[in-house]
Amino acid sequence: MDRLLIEPSHTIPYVCFDSEAQKYEISGQSCLEEPTKVFNEITEWINNNISKLDHTLNLKLNVDYFNSASNRLLLKVLRVLEFHYKSGKDIYIIWYYEDDEIQNDGMIFEKLVCLPFNFEHKPE
Repeated sequence: MDRLLIEPSHTIPYVCFDSEAQKYEISGQSCLEEPTKVFNEITEWINNNISKLDHTLNLKLNVDYFNSASNRLLLKVLRVLEFHYKSGKDIYIIWYYEDDEIQNDGMIFEKLVCLPFNFEHKPE
């Protein structure tokens, strides 16, 4: 299976979808004016690889800041995962947060999609 790795910058989040290592993570900041390319790569990886997984996909979302365009595209990623979850794949979202605002963002996503979320407070 393919491995998706996107190195972070001050505007691009770290992205790792590595089925061999069973590591699935999006973290950092996403404040690109046009984040479509990054999020389309994630969606494409999911659609091309998830059917081959024989383990649980635990997606760690450790976001510091996502602009509104990134938020919309993250919801699109979560909706793709929701489709596969409803088709029988084991998928869990682990939402890390430092403050109430980030926690509330995760709670909004949790209400918008049918996926199990686990909220983890990370020390400041």
